[in-house]
Amino acid sequence: MPFTKEDVAKLAFRIYKKGETLEKSTWRLAELCCVINKNIKNGYDIKPLETDNLVILIRDDVNGEIIQPPENEIKDIAKVIYNEGPSKSELDYFIAEKQLLLEEIKNIIVQNRNT
Repeated sequence: MPFTKEDVAKLAFRIYKKGETLEKSTWRLAELCCVINKNIKNGYDIKPLETDNLVILIRDDVNGEIIQPPENEIKDIAKVIYNEGPSKSELDYFIAEKQLLLEEIKNIIVQNRNT
């Protein structure tokens, strides 16, 4: 079931309460974006600091498990995010959104694996 803006806001608040550093949050957002990008068609159209309303299409080469990106790819995205200078609250919101999106992707992959 798709998530709502309220779901994102609640998760963002829980992430905020953890009190992670800006650098750690930047890395987490980059990591989430890279994992999403590796697992859906046109995944690179998902921008780290934008809200997207996309129809998720799992890539054909995803075979029952999430494809993990290489660390250097995450590092490159983290640099881009850091250079854009988002606030900590923006990072928390986008981390929450991407985390919920990744959960949906994982659920679809599990469902497809079991059929």
